[in-house]
Amino acid sequence: MKNTATTYGGVAKGFHWLLFLMLTFSIVAGNIMASMPKGAEKLQAAGMHKSFGAVLLMMILLRLVWRLINETPRLPDETTAGEAFIAKAMHWGLYALMFAQPLSGIMMSQAAAFPVSFFGFFDFPVFLGKDPELAKTFLSIHGTVWILLVISVIGHAGAAMHHHFIKKDNVLKQMTTGA
Repeated sequence: MKNTATTYGGVAKGFHWLLFLMLTFSIVAGNIMASMPKGAEKLQAAGMHKSFGAVLLMMILLRLVWRLINETPRLPDETTAGEAFIAKAMHWGLYALMFAQPLSGIMMSQAAAFPVSFFGFFDFPVFLGKDPELAKTFLSIHGTVWILLVISVIGHAGAAMHHHFIKKDNVLKQMTTGA
């Protein structure tokens, strides 16, 4: 279940692939929701999107904690210092973007004076008062972050494919079948 020096464990793999699916669904659903006409259906969709975003935020936090308390598999021996730096920067950049997306959505909603509920069970604490200009700023951030997140995920997947098909090392296998 835990990571080793040569591969990611079942928990890390589960977080990785579950978050990929959840983020993909959330981005697609958010774009569909944004194109909906104003009305009760859009408000209901927005409420679900926010609740789902809150679940994502919790999952990302749990994934980060798991990463911090587990060892990270070694990079292949032939990895250059520059490649190692880029790999580390890409992973931490993905974490930053994954946190920024739901947080910017929460701040956008709060600045627009809309509560952020967790599937109707409870509302999240309000950190911002109504501020339409700030809401617009967070809307812009939320929109920009999802684009950067998609680009980063494509780059991340491209790097994994490069390792698998060009370098022919075990980097991709560490997150799939094992090394």
